[in-house]
Amino acid sequence: MFKCLAAFLALMTVFLHPVQAAEIRKSFDTECRVQITGEIEKGDAAALAEFSDHLIVDNGESTIASVVCLDSPGGNIREGKDMAKFILQNGIGTRIRADRECSSVCAVMFMMGNYRGGEVAGLSRRMHYSSKLGFHRPSLKIDEAQLYTSDKLASIYTLGMETIFEYLKIANRREPWGNAQMIEPDLLQFIVGTPKEDMFYVSTVEEVLRWRIDVDGLPNSSFRTSNQLHYACENALANPISLTSVLNGNDGLLGDAVFQLQPLNKYSIEAISGVGNVGSDGALGVASLRAGYSSVGCRVQLAGGQVAICGEDETTDTQIGRCGEEYGMRYFSPLSVLHPKTHLRALGLPDTLNADARRIAQCETSDLSGNLTDSQECLHDVALLHDAGSPLARHFFTWPSGSRTVIDIEGALSGESHARVRINGGNGKIIGSQKDRSCIFNLLSGNVFCVRG
Repeated sequence: MFKCLAAFLALMTVFLHPVQAAEIRKSFDTECRVQITGEIEKGDAAALAEFSDHLIVDNGESTIASVVCLDSPGGNIREGKDMAKFILQNGIGTRIRADRECSSVCAVMFMMGNYRGGEVAGLSRRMHYSSKLGFHRPSLKIDEAQLYTSDKLASIYTLGMETIFEYLKIANRREPWGNAQMIEPDLLQFIVGTPKEDMFYVSTVEEVLRWRIDVDGLPNSSFRTSNQLHYACENALANPISLTSVLNGNDGLLGDAVFQLQPLNKYSIEAISGVGNVGSDGALGVASLRAGYSSVGCRVQLAGGQVAICGEDETTDTQIGRCGEEYGMRYFSPLSVLHPKTHLRALGLPDTLNADARRIAQCETSDLSGNLTDSQECLHDVALLHDAGSPLARHFFTWPSGSRTVIDIEGALSGESHARVRINGGNGKIIGSQKDRSCIFNLLSGNVFCVRG
């Protein structure tokens, strides 16, 4: 019984305790007015409130300039809860600077970032593409050598339930001037489903779009391919209710399958590069990959760094703006034009390939005897295109030295397992795929190339 109760309490009460006490100080740069660094401990909520006069400022319109920068591995859950409420109730924005990390209860604090004013209000939570935002389930450190009375266990149980209830109340708060929750149910699912020893990091384009997190530090980019019209439409239709890959099927072209060294559906590759008629407003028609008997599609206009979209999804009863009406378009983040599974870490790297999807992966080569000959972190770019009329996925693997391994895999019909494969210009063969690892046999050299990530 005690073991079961301990397991329950481990799920319910406090986050892991990391390393050092939090330092809370004024900041005078352009990014934030207060900086929090280190482990959250008892008394930190009161310490943060003491900075109110400096932190909470109103420019006459809103508290948009009231921002706290977070760099913390987490800590005391009850203290973090009070700090999260303070951030939420006072219209304070949150930010994670470049190469910094905000995890555990700090991540809950981050998700409360917002601004408020007499006539305006909204979310204000920003992370640099190189930073880390990590979540895991609450935990309790149990002294297994200690004996607990029934009264003591009842008190611990009550405290755990009260604490988790307080967090649910915070998560379920409606965002300012919106109908979504501060922490959406699918993010809560990742939080509760991640053991205390692990960490779920927000790491892809679809995650920051779905959970309405702005990303700093991105290089200026232009809209380059018609494929981006499709990603803009799919992301916009999915984001109010789901991650794009979940709504479309993670095993398809819009999911993790895009990085696998396996054939993608040829019709999906063809559809992703096809656009419809151009309207008088310059918007292009886009049919979703899920379109069929039900109407699922958009009109998308990409110009001047802005992404304007209107559309509908009859399968989920989702409406974006009102196509055909003046001012009927709605504006979305420039990140919307990217493949939903593109990794945030890859966004800061130059893209000379017009890639559809990008990630940081681990590249490996083995010899004829199966001996590992090389294993290094690499940049994995995927371009979906047509070559001599054949739809294919072209995988570029850029090694630290700058050299590249290039693999072409032709699209196939659903259910087909064989497709033409080329590796560095020669013939190749798919030799197997696991969840996070797939390999190609180079028929010319006899070596095996694998990628995992």
